[in-house]
Amino acid sequence: MTSHTSKSRIQGEGDYESAQKYNEHAKEFAQSGKVEQAAKEAAPSNAQEQDDMRKAEAEGRSHAKGQGKVEQEKGSPGRTAPTKQAPGKHPEGYNPTPEKTPGR
Repeated sequence: MTSHTSKSRIQGEGDYESAQKYNEHAKEFAQSGKVEQAAKEAAPSNAQEQDDMRKAEAEGRSHAKGQGKVEQEKGSPGRTAPTKQAPGKHPEGYNPTPEKTPGR
């Protein structure tokens, strides 16, 4: 991390100037019409390269926050799906009386 005397520049995870530059460049690239060509150039050129890319993606996803082990093994994207329950419903079919906390 570099030290700057200016308080307007925040470095580290809050480096707003760099984030703004990135967003501007990404927007310019998206609007340039070169996205499809870049995607074709980045595509794997053979089966071995495709397999290597899948393995690398699975490795990266295994480090992602909020992903369950089963999904990591499958290599599926995203987070684990939450268990859906109606609000206020107890999993065993009854609503226990909440315990009173002393001093409240």
